[in-house]
Amino acid sequence: WGHIMEELWKSKIYDPYLPLRKEGTVALDIGANVGLVTYYFAQHFEKVYSEEPSTDHMNNFLLMLNYNKLTNVTPIQKAIYIENGKFGFGGPENNTTMKSLHMGTPGWKEEEKVEAITLEKLFEDYKIEHINLLKMDIEGSEVEVFSHPSFKNVADKIDVIITERHGWSGRHPNQLNEALKNAGFTLEQIPNSADLVVAKRNG
Repeated sequence: WGHIMEELWKSKIYDPYLPLRKEGTVALDIGANVGLVTYYFAQHFEKVYSEEPSTDHMNNFLLMLNYNKLTNVTPIQKAIYIENGKFGFGGPENNTTMKSLHMGTPGWKEEEKVEAITLEKLFEDYKIEHINLLKMDIEGSEVEVFSHPSFKNVADKIDVIITERHGWSGRHPNQLNEALKNAGFTLEQIPNSADLVVAKRNG
């Protein structure tokens, strides 16, 4: 988790995209892990929805929420995918930050079955009408999700997306770029990072 802390508090990669005031603002943290980014978002947004499918991570995530008394966070123990259903979820035994639905993850081993939903269903189920900032880190499945109609159907409700390319996923970096552009976003590169991408909704 050291690299996440570095991004948050040293490089401050999210700071240019934070709202000037919390009132009426909403963030969505997809792939929340144990909640470092969610904790950060909770200081700046009125409402935070945080999605994390791993049972182990969610147990620690809930402890973090309770310890810090974060009442503006809605935890969601589900994966985001291109269809709704139950799927194998896991990762390498030596890296708990790489848990994923993506079986191409190096050293992937199924640990549990998790419930997965599309972004469109997530918005419907939680009656989400607008997201100021969406962070998505789902370890290799980003291209599939952002290329899918279920994302395009809610893309106009999202102002800014910060996501990550995973070189090991077998996807060319341009596939992620084009998926976001085709959904109506303009891309920016985060300084000093080859993997992180910012997408701002046109207009």
